[in-house]
Amino acid sequence: MKTCPECKIQVGGPEKLCPLCGTELLPAGNSEGEERLYPDFSKPVKPPSKFPFLARIFAFLSVVTVVICVLVNLLVSHRLSWSLFVVGGIVTAWCTVGVHLLTNYNLNYKLLIDLVAISLYLILIDRLTGWKQWSIDYVIPILYIGVMITVVVLALVFREFWREYILSLVAVCVLGIGPLLIFFTSKSPMRFLCLAAALLAAVLLVGLVYFTGGKLFSEWERRMNL
Repeated sequence: MKTCPECKIQVGGPEKLCPLCGTELLPAGNSEGEERLYPDFSKPVKPPSKFPFLARIFAFLSVVTVVICVLVNLLVSHRLSWSLFVVGGIVTAWCTVGVHLLTNYNLNYKLLIDLVAISLYLILIDRLTGWKQWSIDYVIPILYIGVMITVVVLALVFREFWREYILSLVAVCVLGIGPLLIFFTSKSPMRFLCLAAALLAAVLLVGLVYFTGGKLFSEWERRMNL
């Protein structure tokens, strides 16, 4: 077996360079017929498909749904109205699904992107239907509370990957500013949901600082290259 003068390890097989540091190996006997001890990564490996068969089925069903809704809408009222909301909902859903299929972000960040996309679409629908403020007084705070609880549960379950979850937890807490602003600007009697979401975000942020201590700030400095 050959020896690496830098790493002081022995390497079997026909390799001429150390697999760890790339230094030329020192010969030690005949190695022409030796079996390779680790896989050969010289050939590019084709990555797995990011658009699986099931996703193509849902894409086809989405197109069929859009066509049917538009046709029914035109046959009933002779002008597009509610079918546009269906089309917008399907497009929004596929934008969020695309984040899950085509990116390598952890689940926390994907949930945050989903929350923002869905919230903007709900606000748009609310605006186009007379601005009853049901989107900001009811639906968005409930969605926000659900995402916060989900993120906390994921962080507790996958504690060994805390580095991947800690900053997304901070991002969730920062988004609590939104429900707080809605609480002070809305006059709806149901705005207490916004206050509940903001308070939950504040409690979560305080808990992060208290229980993680210096880990939170050191991870922030590491990610920001400070």
